Order: sequence, then C-alpha cells, then structure tokens
Amino acid sequence: MPSWLPAALYVLAFLYLAWCIFPIVAVLSLQGMPWEHRVKAASCFLPVAVRGALVTLPALLAPIVVPIALLFTKWGDDKLPRLFRWWDNDVSINGDAGLTWSPDLVTGIGKPDRVPEDNAADVIALCYWAKGHHPRSYWARLVWLGWRNRASWLAAQLGVKSDLAGPVQSWGNTDAGREIEGWYLLENAGVYQFFRSKRLGKFCLRTNYGYKVNHQYMGRARLPVVNVTFSLLRWKGEDATANVASA
Repeated sequence: MPSWLPAALYVLAFLYLAWCIFPIVAVLSLQGMPWEHRVKAASCFLPVAVRGALVTLPALLAPIVVPIALLFTKWGDDKLPRLFRWWDNDVSINGDAGLTWSPDLVTGIGKPDRVPEDNAADVIALCYWAKGHHPRSYWARLVWLGWRNRASWLAAQLGVKSDLAGPVQSWGNTDAGREIEGWYLLENAGVYQFFRSKRLGKFCLRTNYGYKVNHQYMGRARLPVVNVTFSLLRWKGEDATANVASA
C-alpha cells in the first residue's frame, strides 16, 4: 500500500463528513419553523449521508459509463441493459415527457406513455433537454443519463417509499430555485427535503439534501435520496443590473 494512501483516505473522509454535516447545521439554524421539525429533519439526514455515499461514485462515473452503456442500447429500448442498471433513469432513458399520459399501475397517477420511435416533429419537440434531437437518439440519452440525471435509478432504489395519500408539509418559499433565492423544507411521512438557493452573480449556489419529497407531487412511487450539499448552476432569474438600468 502506498504510504500516502491512508492520509488521502482520511482527507476524503473528513471532506465527506463536512459535506454531510453542513445541511444538518443549516436545517437546525432555520428560522420561522418549529424546532421539532428542525430536529426531525436533522435526524432524517443522518442515513442520507450513508445512502448518498452509495450514489455518489456511480453518479460521478456516469459521464464515463453511460456512453459505453448506450452502445449496447437499441433505439426501441426504454431501459439500459441490466449490466448498467445503476445508471438507468427512474422514469425512462428517453426522458420524462410524453405525447400522451396514462395512469401509473402502482400510484394511479398519470405518467408519460412510451416515447414513439418515429421522427415526427411533435416527438422531437418532447426533447426539451437536448433540443432538436429525438429523445431516443444517442445524444439525447447521453445528456439525460450521463449529465442531467446521473444514476437516478439507483438514487430511487436507495430512497424511500412515497406516501401519496399523505400530506406534504412545507416551510419557507417553495418557489425558491434558479430564478428565486430562498429556501424551503418539505416533509412527507416523516422524511424531509431541504432546498436552498443563493445567487452568486451569474450563478446559483444550490443545496438539495434529504429525500426528494417534491417528487410526491408528481406521483412518483419512491422519493430518491439526494445529497447535494453544494452545486453551482447558471442563474436563470432576472439580471439585477438590468433591473437597475430600467428603473
């Protein structure tokens, strides 16, 4: 074993511990919500640290693995080959949009039907994440699975069952996102999701941690685990300087 390896592992362990502690501290520090739910959310986030770690490596490898997996995927397929199932999508490898919708057999809530295989204009228009490409094309699938939704099938399997009949409690501003700064905390059946966005110039610093309770609104049978303490994305809201200039 190289002499530097133990030290490197200690450093990685420390960094990951800090990565997981920050959302817990952040949710305990939230103002304007009951202390009871802050504590419950913090407790909920403890197993997320472990489950999230199991998703992190496959997610990081997605840009490498998915291009290979797609070489063995046929045009008419809706799932990746079983060997690459971790990098599959919790909806479909062909996106989450559909020309028609039908009730899900498990949840009874509408979900997109299978993406048609023809090259009709309305089918190509479904591909909002890679505009101009067919949802079944190599490039569209690569963007969907290898970058936009990495290892989402595995994240769903390591998540929890959604209580579709139960209410979703919310605190904060649920409109917060890449266009509006703010935070919110969601709860469904005892599990929590903490989201916060902060504008940094042309970018958005985002935290998304816990279980994706917001998927309950979409009728998903499972709430995927998510452990994104920090991510830097492009800000999509109005430009502050433009507002000043027009005032």
